[in-house]
Amino acid sequence: MTAFRFHWKKTFAMLALAGLAGAQVAHAADVELLPAGLLTATTAEQTKPGQYRKAGPWRIGVSWAGMGNSWIVQLIAEMRHAAAQDKNIGEFLFTEANWQPAKQVADVEDLMTKKVDLLIIGPISQAVGAPLIEKAAKAGIPVVTLGSYGRTVPSTTEIWAGGRIFGQQGGEFLRKELGGKGNLWVFRGIAGVDEEQQRYDGLKKAIEGSNLKITNEVFGDWNYAKSKQICENLVLSGQQGDGIWFSGAEMTRACIDVFKETGKPLVPMTGEANNGFLRVWKNAGVKTVAPIVTPGLGTAVVRASSALLKGEPLYRSYFSMPTPIARDQLDKFYRPELNDSYWMPTALPEAKIVETYRTK
Repeated sequence: MTAFRFHWKKTFAMLALAGLAGAQVAHAADVELLPAGLLTATTAEQTKPGQYRKAGPWRIGVSWAGMGNSWIVQLIAEMRHAAAQDKNIGEFLFTEANWQPAKQVADVEDLMTKKVDLLIIGPISQAVGAPLIEKAAKAGIPVVTLGSYGRTVPSTTEIWAGGRIFGQQGGEFLRKELGGKGNLWVFRGIAGVDEEQQRYDGLKKAIEGSNLKITNEVFGDWNYAKSKQICENLVLSGQQGDGIWFSGAEMTRACIDVFKETGKPLVPMTGEANNGFLRVWKNAGVKTVAPIVTPGLGTAVVRASSALLKGEPLYRSYFSMPTPIARDQLDKFYRPELNDSYWMPTALPEAKIVETYRTK
């Protein structure tokens, strides 16, 4: 997971700049990384035509930060599927660092010794990833980064979602729902991961100047089992929580289950665009909102890699920030025939979705 370092005003200014430049650099926009509305260029800067062109078959290396939840599993599945469909990709070398910085450093160094034609990296943090990206770039290896760092990191192309915007969307929902006052429980992700910190920073920004007070702040690691135990302890302690902000929907599902099992009335909670969460939302009737972080980013980074190695120009950075799912859109997104591990929207073909996620 990585950081989103654009503020709202800066983001929209950059989007406007990209739009104004569209007439001059339309050929960069011809490369579709994800369907319209899911991914937008956030800068007018782009690679040069033919800059990274290389004859196939290509050897592409992937260094991913770590596992931990079904969203990551699906993103990786989308990455692998996209690579398998590309006849120019001869080898797709995937590594995973188990959230250990030393392991990610070793993984990237090993991939470089194998002379990969391009590196895809999802850094644990900027501190870990920046030197690795710089090392690859100095060796002439183009780097597609799952993350948004801006000019501080020499990525060839950056693609990401979530971050500060995710946190703000949930925080703004709670602020409005609770009338700007009350006690909040806050369930954060994995400590030390940039994406986690950025989501939390977005929450803090959203409630700034209100009478909402964070009375309990815990790390659920984006994990159902751990979060269920933490939530159970909070509920049984008798402490008041008027609303709950979650850094990920598997933690939300866990807490909703605790409230149901203990007979405690539900309070407003934030969620995410996950089918299991939408199922609970529909059945429990909880007041919530579901920010969208598409696992289709996995497909996007592979398509970006292929485009670069074909010599096609790409913008330097892209970001996904669709409008969150509200109550009146629930039935549009929820798929009762699919299991709880499915995240949307996806770039997987329908046949693959059904094969992988249909309930037995």
